[in-house]
Amino acid sequence: MTDSRSIGAPTVTVGPADVELVRLDGDDPRTGNLRAAVLKHRLAPGQHRFSDLAVNTLPRADADSQRIPFAVVAEGTAVGFGIIDRRGAPAEVVADPSRTVLLRAFYIDSRWQGHGFGRGACAALDPLVREVAPEAGEVLLTVNEHNHTAIRAYLAGGFGHTGYRYLSEDTGPQFVLRRGLRT
Repeated sequence: MTDSRSIGAPTVTVGPADVELVRLDGDDPRTGNLRAAVLKHRLAPGQHRFSDLAVNTLPRADADSQRIPFAVVAEGTAVGFGIIDRRGAPAEVVADPSRTVLLRAFYIDSRWQGHGFGRGACAALDPLVREVAPEAGEVLLTVNEHNHTAIRAYLAGGFGHTGYRYLSEDTGPQFVLRRGLRT
């Protein structure tokens, strides 16, 4: 499937289904259905300290033209959510902030965790990032250093440690991870 809102290739096989990253900034019926679905997502107990749900972060992305929300879709079902922030990263952690985007508010719904969808979504970021930020050469994210499951998924999805840490007042100490875009 390729249209103005979906990323047609490549999809990434991660186990039981292919993962597709679908932009949520359109007004077509499919986008509307996916937006409604991500607003019903839930996190597993204890995960609220690591991430915030789309019900809170999607409206903020809608109000900021630099943030592009997306659904992680498997077999037609929205299994996760994230935001690409085109503002880049602080110069303290990257050589060229103008060529960096941030992956924010990323999670997989509790009902779909453990199936490889997080890893698959990370590996499938390149086409989406190229579409929304053609100048970007890398994706950066922060992850709570106690969120071992997410760290494993990010590393399996191609991210690596930068050696930097970020101390968030809201969510505690964070590792800064990066992944270069594949050419």
